Amino acid sequence: MTRLHFERWALAAAALSLVGCERYFEQPSCHDHFQAGEIQHYVIDDRGVVLDQSTGTRWFQCQAGEQLVAGQCVGRALELSQADAQQYAKEFSEASGRTWRLPTVREMASLKQDQCHKPAINTRVFPSIQINNYWTSSTSPNGRVFGCTSYTFNGHDFCREPVGNARPFLLVLD
Repeated sequence: MTRLHFERWALAAAALSLVGCERYFEQPSCHDHFQAGEIQHYVIDDRGVVLDQSTGTRWFQCQAGEQLVAGQCVGRALELSQADAQQYAKEFSEASGRTWRLPTVREMASLKQDQCHKPAINTRVFPSIQINNYWTSSTSPNGRVFGCTSYTFNGHDFCREPVGNARPFLLVLD
């Protein structure tokens, strides 16, 4: 490859690597986008159960491992393997008397906000949400050693997450 061809190739590669990134620079953080009390189509009860009126899904407002105290999520969010996260949901169900489980990829995708990111979830509804890959209950088409997660920075799902990785997770009522 001649120097001129290499320079053109390098310039084209650099330009292509930037394509698509501008959408993140144009969007505000969801924390800045939503005003205090702006909870959209969600209804939150005093026990921290969030009803998404557009899907009918009921979520626990705090991350697994946290508790709702005086309207605030307190404590430390758990980061577990997928199997341990599913076991935690079973134990949480026994303790609460209600059946909780990990959300599916589709349910996590329903939280995605297209008009903002970092995280792409309404932080007025889910105030302690982190930017991370969150476990789902969905199985990976890539084999049993992988599970599906949802990346809260932009709401994209990823089904090549090793099932032994420690990740945070949310809970939904069954």
